[in-house]
Amino acid sequence: MSIVGVLNRRFAANPDASGASLTAFLATAHELKTMRNGQNQLIALPAVSVYCYKVTVDRESRPGYSAIASADGVPRIPLKMHLLVAAWALNAEDELKWLGLAAQVLETDSLLAGPMLDAEGEWQPDEVISVVPDELALDSVSEAFQALSTDYRLSLSYIARVVCIRGEHEAVAEPVATVAARTGRAAALRAEVGP
Repeated sequence: MSIVGVLNRRFAANPDASGASLTAFLATAHELKTMRNGQNQLIALPAVSVYCYKVTVDRESRPGYSAIASADGVPRIPLKMHLLVAAWALNAEDELKWLGLAAQVLETDSLLAGPMLDAEGEWQPDEVISVVPDELALDSVSEAFQALSTDYRLSLSYIARVVCIRGEHEAVAEPVATVAARTGRAAALRAEVGP
């Protein structure tokens, strides 16, 4: 939603000379399936869709977050969101224009922090989301659209990282000290007999 919000703010600040009102939306698989030939009564054209097709663990930053969690007792899992950004219009020229504008916005605002992050995300003050282009092979894009059971759509692929999910605070365990004491019959016998 942070990415959709940035796109919509930039689109509103730079209206097209044609007067078209471009909007971005977070797409579901169902919406993409029903958007054949730009026909979907729920979505007004022109539009830019942001579709999250995969979420993976960010293995590069996970050790660092694990170290922090061991110190403060808050488990964290850093994630990467894999996105497809597509434009929807009544002709190919407008679709390319809107897709280019979306790419321009995401290149300009590739670091999202503070007020650029969606308020519902409960972000920490120091969190930053980086939106970078993803080198996705054509085969992978084709597989994604086959899985959606929809026609191929010209798209740009991006990764939003690091989205950190926090768990509940867990108390950090106190170090255990073991004290051994001789008790019972064996200790009493040793005391009587001597060392």
